[in-house]
Amino acid sequence: MKRTILTLIALTIFTIVGFSQNLNKNTLCKKWYLEKYEVYWIDYEPEKHEKNDYIHLKNDLTYISVDEGEITTGRWNYFDKQKYIVFYNNKGESLKFFVSTLNSNSMAGRYDIEEIEDVKVHYKLKK
Repeated sequence: MKRTILTLIALTIFTIVGFSQNLNKNTLCKKWYLEKYEVYWIDYEPEKHEKNDYIHLKNDLTYISVDEGEITTGRWNYFDKQKYIVFYNNKGESLKFFVSTLNSNSMAGRYDIEEIEDVKVHYKLKK
């Protein structure tokens, strides 16, 4: 009896883990608005010119980004095992975003930019 219960628990855990990996990929395809910056556990509001910044990740693996009013477009790819997104802009440049938190309403992580390596960027969905 114990063996059957343990087997059922193990199968349930594997099912949940497998579903959450698919959920992550599907969860990414949204319009993420800049919420705040976090530096050493202290939160900072975006500046005035950043209030409407966002990243729109589309299902066709293209994106539109607004950063301080500047629009960038290109392609993106999510690497599930390493948990990062690579943005490829139309100029041939790329940028990694290491995802530390992802759920259906928020996403947070760090950009692979040396000058801001200690800054965690938080995004959320608008209601």
